[in-house]
Amino acid sequence: MVMRKWKGEAVAVLLCFLAVVFLRGVVARRVGENGILFLDEQGDNIRESALSHRTERIDPLDHLKKYRGGFNITNKHYWSSTIFTGKFGYFIAVAWLISGLICASVLIISYTIFYFKGRSEKKRTNVSKNGYNWSLHVVALLTFLAIIASGVALKGSTGFHSRAIEIENIVVQATNNASGTISTVSESVEVLQNDTQLSQNVEDSSSLELTSRKLNHEASNIQMKAERTLQQVTKGLDILNAVTIITVILNLLVIILLLALIPFRLCQTLCVLIILCWLITFLLWAYSGLYYFFGKFAGDICLALDEYRKSPETSTLSTILPCNNHGSAEAIFRDVGERIYDLIQQVNSNITTLSLSLSKLEYICNPFSGPPEYYYHPENCSSKTIRIGDIPKIIEKFACLGSSSGACKPGEFIPASVYGKVQLYTDSMQDILDSYPGMKSLVDCKLVKDAFSDILFNHCKPLNKYVHMCWASLATLSTISVLFVFLYASEAHQKSEFLTVLSVKLHMIVTNPSQNGAEIVSKHQKQRAIVESKA
Repeated sequence: MVMRKWKGEAVAVLLCFLAVVFLRGVVARRVGENGILFLDEQGDNIRESALSHRTERIDPLDHLKKYRGGFNITNKHYWSSTIFTGKFGYFIAVAWLISGLICASVLIISYTIFYFKGRSEKKRTNVSKNGYNWSLHVVALLTFLAIIASGVALKGSTGFHSRAIEIENIVVQATNNASGTISTVSESVEVLQNDTQLSQNVEDSSSLELTSRKLNHEASNIQMKAERTLQQVTKGLDILNAVTIITVILNLLVIILLLALIPFRLCQTLCVLIILCWLITFLLWAYSGLYYFFGKFAGDICLALDEYRKSPETSTLSTILPCNNHGSAEAIFRDVGERIYDLIQQVNSNITTLSLSLSKLEYICNPFSGPPEYYYHPENCSSKTIRIGDIPKIIEKFACLGSSSGACKPGEFIPASVYGKVQLYTDSMQDILDSYPGMKSLVDCKLVKDAFSDILFNHCKPLNKYVHMCWASLATLSTISVLFVFLYASEAHQKSEFLTVLSVKLHMIVTNPSQNGAEIVSKHQKQRAIVESKA
């Protein structure tokens, strides 16, 4: 059975060249600064995509002008305009922090200047008689609402984190599949190239070696970049989730402690907890703005995936994916299919000739359709045929693999060296054929499309739901915390005034016991007379 070696080598070279063509096309193209515009069916009118309209946002890096560059994760103006969507949370957080610093400064200055002045005694005496100015029921209600908001925030944060990790795993799997496919083809080509006799029969063996090296480099590059990027994403998601959970739980503990301290006169402890609650409220406002930005970004991604699924040609993702420019790759696939088809047809023709003298020879499955398409359909093979990788099993009984005496048995006419090369060649060719669907899916971006569809249909809605829960509950919790700070600050102020008045009266009694004692007795007698007259 004779197989033409140069055809097999040509097939390997073509498949490797196909992989390089795809990898060169992976380089992202930049989106224009004036937005992404597409021609309609007649090619006359121009319309703007829905995603481009959605991403028209104020850009703080461009003097607060609107960003009109569309969805482009490589554009810093897209990121700045999207991050700026959480401005209300950021601004309120900064304003809250600054107002807290101003308030603390004013209180410190006022207590330092007016603490020892006698005129403040009358004012404080009048205020201290009012006692509590707000109802305990209001505080209990706010505490109940804070507990609910905290639970929703924790649920939203953990749900957002888990969904983001699942999406990341989908991307990792698609990346590993692409890298694995390229590595398989590269290793198979290397096996063929390392065979000196086969390499000598190939005119462009140096090109084959260069292509193999490029494939190995690109495969390792894809894997390394993906792992590095996804590790950073995972670390960022873990930190964000942990910080959110810690902040929400700490805020809830502070609120409960403040409620528990109401009956007691622990003014200093109350002030420390109020300051802590003030700082936590600043963080909650900042987190609410940050999660609002995540919600906008997740919405952009999901809309981009939906546009790509419906119309890849007009999608903004077409600017970073080479799926719409694979005409040359299709021609190479057709050429590869034609060569493999002709090779297997020739081998089967030789088997037909040899079957007259040798029995039990099986035909090889030809996974490609006939001309002119040469489509790859391995499922159409008959059950009576064998794969090209199974050829060594069939010819093994005709191979002189050697014995202790070194003599070949009758019917063993294939030398061991030839059998070894046939086994090496057919195994490599089978690996390349097995990788053919993967290479085809790479060029057609089927791996990308499948990953996009999985994310779009199974993860987009839950992701948006959880991120919405998170920023809304954090904004609610921040508002409740603001009310708590005001209420407890008022209570702490009244308690400090009460203690000041009490200390002043005690000081007066100690310094002038006879006069102040007489005043107290006189007041007591008047109150007793009023009670007796009413009785």
